Amino acid sequence: MSPPQRILALDAAYGPAAACLLLPDGKPLLAETDQNTPHSQSILPMLHGLLEKAGVDWQQLDMLAASVGPGSFTGLRVAAATISGLNASLGLPVMSVSSLAITAWQADTPERIWVIEDARSGDAYIGCYKLGVALQPDQCLSWQEVAELPAASFVSLTEPAAELSTWQRVAPVHSRAEALAELVSRQAPQGDSASLPRRAIPAYMQPSQAERKAAGG
Repeated sequence: MSPPQRILALDAAYGPAAACLLLPDGKPLLAETDQNTPHSQSILPMLHGLLEKAGVDWQQLDMLAASVGPGSFTGLRVAAATISGLNASLGLPVMSVSSLAITAWQADTPERIWVIEDARSGDAYIGCYKLGVALQPDQCLSWQEVAELPAASFVSLTEPAAELSTWQRVAPVHSRAEALAELVSRQAPQGDSASLPRRAIPAYMQPSQAERKAAGG
């Protein structure tokens, strides 16, 4: 079976949502929401707009993709619910993408790069990538544990909650939508995708505030 040709992907892990539509000609269409519009009001119009711009119907899509985390609880829930809800009638394979892998690709470097994002509550989400490939599984560590790691280059969309003065911070070069499109294009199955799930499952990596309160934390 030939690889999927039309893939609609969504990310809402950090800040504004980003989306891309991969097409057979290899030129993705990109879109991002603005900072001031809630995801509940902006994501579906953004996705509809991409399909309208391409002249593609929902039934013509071959696959959906979602950034499943780690990241903002609200953003991950919204992205997963949106993709899973749309797919209830489409029944397409759903590809999961690490939100940290997207951030790593934004850095545009051929070298190994760490991604370090503030997870709140004294923790950090951390991953290590080279050309979009994870060198180790994404983790949730305390900021103290992060500070004890050997200093290296890192990229982050959030502000570190610990002193990382010996580390070298790399600024993002590509937009979130550009990085999402490149990563999905590289990671899309090159054969039968029937084994992929039909819904997106967020990778939270830590309990929500409500769960912490319920546990007395």
